[in-house]
Amino acid sequence: MSKKIIILGILCMFFVAFVAFFGGTYVMYKTGDDKFCNTCHSWMDPMTQTYLSGSHGGNNPSGVKASCVSCHLPHDDSKLHYTFKKALNGITEISHMLVNSPEDMDWEANRKNREKYVFDSGCLSCHANITQANTKNEGAKFMHEQYLKSQKTNEKDKLTCVSCHKNVGHEDLEKVLYDRKNPPIGNWDTDDNTSVKK
Repeated sequence: MSKKIIILGILCMFFVAFVAFFGGTYVMYKTGDDKFCNTCHSWMDPMTQTYLSGSHGGNNPSGVKASCVSCHLPHDDSKLHYTFKKALNGITEISHMLVNSPEDMDWEANRKNREKYVFDSGCLSCHANITQANTKNEGAKFMHEQYLKSQKTNEKDKLTCVSCHKNVGHEDLEKVLYDRKNPPIGNWDTDDNTSVKK
């Protein structure tokens, strides 16, 4: 084999590795923002609507947004696991979207199993300060201490972030889901803790 062919082969391998690495990184980035997720998830109107109206969707004083994959993919494992989980989620979502109607979705059942859809590692990648549980809010401090203690127990007894933060990432999700199946009841915020239509 001539020297030219060997050098050409090495250069081709470097080129393929370069394209695979940077192209793969670009694809991972482009398929992780809310615009990409909403192209398919527009059929999931309640999820999109409540994400965009919540603080994680940018409705906060600083305008900072969490991407969908910040919460809905694991961030504590290897890149290989992250990529595999992302691909698996994509295949599952597309196949589910093609054979199911959003009107028939049991969103409440999904909310009851929210631990399967939200990863603590994503929450903690932004909210790492809860591991110190040093807030001045005594209630929050106590609950975050309980969360940290539960991480040392068996899998069944572990608390997750969404054990307590049930609507995190999706503002007023419970009301939006209720209103989809029932006549709207108006504003859920009342002074006397009773449900009064306003």
